[in-house]
Amino acid sequence: MRSTRDFLTGILTGVAIGILTAPRSGKETREKLVEETNKRSEDLKDQYGKVKEQASQYAEQAKDQFGKVKEQANQYVGQAKEQFKKAEKQGQSEFDANRYQAQADFNDTVEETADRAKSGINSAKESFKID
Repeated sequence: MRSTRDFLTGILTGVAIGILTAPRSGKETREKLVEETNKRSEDLKDQYGKVKEQASQYAEQAKDQFGKVKEQANQYVGQAKEQFKKAEKQGQSEFDANRYQAQADFNDTVEETADRAKSGINSAKESFKID
């Protein structure tokens, strides 16, 4: 941006010096200055319009790209949520299955221990029996 400004300043300075040093009358020089100023002003307005249009196009492209990226991000978030729910459901199912198995194993162990204790008590009774 600075180089463009410097370039335009150089051109305007060169034109002004050329006009001021040209062998003309004061009125002709003023008319020429006004004419050149108007011409340069129109050129600058045209350039400004082009830059403004180009900036609008870039802004629109950026907006479109942002929309696409946002849509993709939302899709990824949706997929991640689905995968998390599946994993959570699978984890809960495995936990429940392991819990029921652990309960069954515990109950079996308790029953076996009770049976052994009962058998031990019966054996002890038998050994104390007097015929």
